[in-house]
Amino acid sequence: MFKIPQKVVNDIQKYKDNLEKFIKGELKDSFFKGIRVPWGYYSQRGGKFLMSRLRVPAGIITCEQLNAIAQAAKNFADGKLHITTRQDIQIHNVEYENSIKIIEYLKDFNISPRGGGGNTVRNITGCYLSGVCPYENIEIYKIVWGLTEYLISIDESYNMPRKLKMAVSGCPKDCAYVGVNDVGFIAIDGGLKVLCGGGMGAVSGVGKVLEEKIAPEEVGYVAKSIMNVFNKYGDRKNRHHNRLRFLIQDMGWDKFFELYKQEFLKVKEEEYIILRTTDSLMELPEVKGNESIQEFQNEEYKVFLKYSVRDQKQKGYKYIKLRIPFGEINADTLLSLALLGNVSSTINFRTTQRQNLVISNVSQDKVYIIYQEIKKILKDYLYPDTILDVISCKAATTCNLGICNAIALAPEIVQKLSTINLDKLSDITINMNGCLNACGHHPIGVLALSGMVRKVYSKSVPFYKIYLGGKIDSENTKLSQEVGIAPARVIPKLISEFVLSMSENVNGNIYEYIQNNGKMKMTELIKKYSVVPTYEEDKSYYIDFGKTEDFSLDGLGAAECGAGVIDMMESDLESAKQSLVKAKDNNLDVVEIK
Repeated sequence: MFKIPQKVVNDIQKYKDNLEKFIKGELKDSFFKGIRVPWGYYSQRGGKFLMSRLRVPAGIITCEQLNAIAQAAKNFADGKLHITTRQDIQIHNVEYENSIKIIEYLKDFNISPRGGGGNTVRNITGCYLSGVCPYENIEIYKIVWGLTEYLISIDESYNMPRKLKMAVSGCPKDCAYVGVNDVGFIAIDGGLKVLCGGGMGAVSGVGKVLEEKIAPEEVGYVAKSIMNVFNKYGDRKNRHHNRLRFLIQDMGWDKFFELYKQEFLKVKEEEYIILRTTDSLMELPEVKGNESIQEFQNEEYKVFLKYSVRDQKQKGYKYIKLRIPFGEINADTLLSLALLGNVSSTINFRTTQRQNLVISNVSQDKVYIIYQEIKKILKDYLYPDTILDVISCKAATTCNLGICNAIALAPEIVQKLSTINLDKLSDITINMNGCLNACGHHPIGVLALSGMVRKVYSKSVPFYKIYLGGKIDSENTKLSQEVGIAPARVIPKLISEFVLSMSENVNGNIYEYIQNNGKMKMTELIKKYSVVPTYEEDKSYYIDFGKTEDFSLDGLGAAECGAGVIDMMESDLESAKQSLVKAKDNNLDVVEIK
């Protein structure tokens, strides 16, 4: 399994020492922010609690590790967790003094939040079925584990101009979304294709092919070379324009490619980077030929088999997809799921880019037993990867940047769509964000929303931008296109009418329908629902979902996703300026700081 490098373990004491200084008042919050954020600790909305973002490389996690995360959430927070679109698991509502307890407890299970935030190399995502997928060209989880262990061991990974996101896909189906990552590797016959310059946010982009084919042994050299170019030439001042894709846009692809090639030759000459890829998943025992999935006259079980159970490449084994609505889960539920290891010792779990969980390595004779246990543990677990499986960021519940409360709107949409014919709309997904940042992956959603605000009759009203047509396809990925905006209050009705229209009119390719007729239909619906009544006529328009008070932007705070060394330097400079002013006020001789 993935192992936390010793350097990361050694650095825990430094975090502990600085935390103690901060709690004693010896470190300013602005300075400590530059320390805690690269350790995966973000301030939640309101400033009283932290969120701990735990890395799960390639999304693979054992029953023991799942149990450990649940125990940490219960013992050091309030038990609330969230699965992210980058396969991380977040523990919410952590008190500052408990942040070190989570780090120290989970290190013994090879789980760490190191690099979970700030200007760092973030969790490296991968195909969530790596190691069990019948279609993969390479078992890429080994590459993800090895690359992660290398990168989080080097100082360069924690002092970048901006965050760097990497992904690895096991075949051209691109389940890891490499086309919208800063750096992506796609396993092809005999090697890996390299993409560079993708990313999602207020301004998204699709990566271009940097290398048509490299050997697996060259992955570390390629990653380090791209990082070196980014570190040398990236913009460290303008936080709204300092992602790798903006650097490439500014200097041009040809210049970037030239610099990368020069750096690659230099790194190959000066460094020795061999990733540890020998660790692998457990060897599965052979399943006897007479063991099979039990068939029962149970309608819910039939639905479960249809939507959740699939064949692994290992004969006689299945994987089971579990819908975790909006990625929200609690510690007691995780503890119960971890105990499924007592039913079958071969299983492990995977977090997915759609915020779900997968149970892998289930022998086919154990499927019904696992199903019976799942029913006791989870309420809404059916229909993963369907239109009912809506992605949502944490939005205005805990995020400092969240404008609208998307995670409270999402269940309203699901309820409206509960009677839709899922078979006719098998390619439709819905992605939601509370703001223009892309934590909910709205730039690649077939149907997507991002929160915003507009003034109506001099009052703030929550709105959403509506997008259509996103499609994942490595370097040929299509970004969703904005169609218009609508008030939040009408979104459930608007979306349900649009989806109903699709189910009645789609005959074949869903993307062709969206391009030819879907955008026109959505434009009509936006116009239909565009009128916002006055506050006196209907004040519900002026109240966001999940709230009781009038909508406002109170609670919005500064972004912390780019916090790091620059924040610490700015804090030191501010302290120096304040000391200078104080010295002048006291008529002391001072040397002016320019």
